[in-house]
Amino acid sequence: MIGIEQYTRRLLRDYHPIIAANRAPVDLSSNEGEPARFVRGGGGLVTGLAAFAQATGAVWVASVRDGFEAEFDLGAEGEPMQIDTADGSRFQISWVSPPRLAHDMHYNTIANPLLWFVQHYLWNLAQAPVLDASTRRAWDDGYRRVNQMFAAQVVREARRGRKRPLVLSHDYQLYVLPRLVRRELTDAVIHHFVHIPWPTPQYWKVLPQYMRDDIMDGLLAADIVGLQTSSDVRNFLLTCEENMGLPVDFRQQTAFYRGRTVWVRNYPISIDVRGFERSAASPAVERAEREILRWRPEHLIYRVDRMDLSKNIIRGFYAFERLLEAHSEWRTRVTFWAMLQKTRQNVPEYRDYARQVQQVVRLINQRYATAEWQPIRLELRDDMERAIAGYKQFDVLLVNPIYDGMNLVAKEGMTVNRRGGMLVLSENAGTHEELGEWAITINPFEVDATAEALHKALVMDPIERHTRAEKMRAVVQQNDIARWISAQLQDIRDLLEPTAARRPDLLQETI
Repeated sequence: MIGIEQYTRRLLRDYHPIIAANRAPVDLSSNEGEPARFVRGGGGLVTGLAAFAQATGAVWVASVRDGFEAEFDLGAEGEPMQIDTADGSRFQISWVSPPRLAHDMHYNTIANPLLWFVQHYLWNLAQAPVLDASTRRAWDDGYRRVNQMFAAQVVREARRGRKRPLVLSHDYQLYVLPRLVRRELTDAVIHHFVHIPWPTPQYWKVLPQYMRDDIMDGLLAADIVGLQTSSDVRNFLLTCEENMGLPVDFRQQTAFYRGRTVWVRNYPISIDVRGFERSAASPAVERAEREILRWRPEHLIYRVDRMDLSKNIIRGFYAFERLLEAHSEWRTRVTFWAMLQKTRQNVPEYRDYARQVQQVVRLINQRYATAEWQPIRLELRDDMERAIAGYKQFDVLLVNPIYDGMNLVAKEGMTVNRRGGMLVLSENAGTHEELGEWAITINPFEVDATAEALHKALVMDPIERHTRAEKMRAVVQQNDIARWISAQLQDIRDLLEPTAARRPDLLQETI
């Protein structure tokens, strides 16, 4: 069996890989009385790319985050910094440090909330967004400027190497970067992966034409545009066809622009299954699990999420309330445990949403709680060991996003749960393409139907529960993070060496 590291090195031996992502692969951690230190970051993007970066020695171009400059000398401009993390990971990071105003316009005006809201269908279009001259300034002086700074750093790193540059750029913060890099590095191979949903062409028209044309012009400078699901690929090609008037080939999944053929492919991101299982067996997780066993009731409904509007948290609580109303036999026998993290609190919509979530929990608990039982257990914390312990203990995992690019919570939970836990899954989560056949599917807007899905999961025959859980676990194990990386590398190989002898067995050997 060829390991992913060996396969990656073999495939890219003639190329100089560079990753460009707004998020760095490391975070700062400090305990009271101890100096700050770098630790490996979390989230799907870092999970997916960390192994690739370490296997190839790729330079990771990332934005400086608050606190980094104060604690560390991040190196001279253009000089990558080597960072060793507590878990033994090693990264080469080239930092981009935008001016504060440009960063604010890029991230807090354009990327979040404008693009994020468009791509998750979150705008209440009767009232928002209101786009004016200040939006254009934020686009030109914020979003485009930060992308230009990223592109300049990518170009510097590419010219430092002696091999053909392979640029792997990521997500909605860097949509115009591929065009900026292409202008300077005409021979570069560019692959841009979008981690969030790609909406319909009509919904893109919420944005002004100058903005959506810039986005498409930027992305179509890449050789390959990667998305999460087949639905995202269709929507992207439709956007090329309907909004840009471009010829596309839906069968071959290609678009034609400026004399070039652009491949558009779906690569569903996943998790490091073996690594996650090792974490689940760690002493820290087992301690957390013992603490949960002291308070958990007969049945446990679980969710773990960022407090993002797209996650549809409030409707999930309303569905649980409807469950208690329609099926009073569950009162005192089931608890809904929600482990949530506040996010983007510098964006007003997110601050308001966090308050609403907590208010809804208080009202439901006031209505139904008894002296011995609280219906909803809300924990606001970022604690991965405790989250994994919750995965091992749930009877029902609720994943009901309005729209989600993938949603790794579903994959993580089904990987380590051994109670025959059932997944109640939104049909609009990217994960549904892989796991929907065995999950209980819901429309995330139907509160009563979600309540009945929770009831169905709780009363399902144990044999059926375990059978379904095993099927989902097998899918995740087969389509793990190594396959996500390998599928992209195989397409890059096919693109770079179209006349080379094919090794269709090579991809299978890596899994």
